[in-house]
Amino acid sequence: MGISMKILMTGGSGFVGRNVKEYLLQKGYDVYAPSSRELNGIDEEQVAACLQKTRYDVVLNFAVYVNGTDPSKDGSRILDYNLRMFLNFYRHADLYGRMIYAGSGAEYDKRFPIMSVTEEDIENHLIPTDQYGLMKYTVNQMIEKSENIYNLRLFGIFGKYEYWKTKYISNLCCKSLKGLPLSLRKNCYFDYLWIDDFCRLVELFLHLEHPKYHVYNAVSGVRVSLYELAQIVNDIADKPGDIFVCSDGWANEYTANNDRIRAELPEWELTDMRAAVKLLYHWYREHIDSIDLYSLIYG
Repeated sequence: MGISMKILMTGGSGFVGRNVKEYLLQKGYDVYAPSSRELNGIDEEQVAACLQKTRYDVVLNFAVYVNGTDPSKDGSRILDYNLRMFLNFYRHADLYGRMIYAGSGAEYDKRFPIMSVTEEDIENHLIPTDQYGLMKYTVNQMIEKSENIYNLRLFGIFGKYEYWKTKYISNLCCKSLKGLPLSLRKNCYFDYLWIDDFCRLVELFLHLEHPKYHVYNAVSGVRVSLYELAQIVNDIADKPGDIFVCSDGWANEYTANNDRIRAELPEWELTDMRAAVKLLYHWYREHIDSIDLYSLIYG
């Protein structure tokens, strides 16, 4: 498949989808990213009609139904709606070349520490009890048994267009730029991936002719603590602020191993965390007028 490949993207207005869509379009790819009004992923007949009308080389399935940033959404339907959106494409897998799905570290059950886990380690973890984790876990099980569907499993990911009111690194940048102290509920180790690195990974995976596996941890493979990230923001800032940790001790770790994806795509380059945070900080500086001080203080 060349750069002329036809790509259908769901979730093109979300944080991950918006960045990937922007990146691929700039690279010259043919990307069709309908809104949910143009293509209702919950409606199987609409999905089937879309796939029958155009033979897509790749489906980038980044749509997700959650109520974290949109209180108008029904949190009780997270499992139902997201499973339906996946199954409607899964059942018609013969109508496209391959699907790339955005999975989640929540598949490992976030009630317990998740420490540098490999893809195989998921069998050693309990099945998640929350709706979101259970949904992602169930989807992953189906992907493992599929012929042409692949799970790029995300853990922490950050960058422009994310929900800065609650997303940790963006929130730190915005607070710093507004002269507010930096804060975290409890320190813990995370694996954060810069969104631009994920965009490059997606492009490389588009051209990987024969993936050896159906599931890959799409992570940096680097442990970094939330407190260290606050220190990085302070180092970048013109006027460093105070850093407050609300609770003592450590929360559950959330990190993963990326040896599998690096072995198949050794040319994938990762951005240094400090350099990535600096890029994001300066992006927010350019968009400072859109940052609401009230929201930073009260959420």
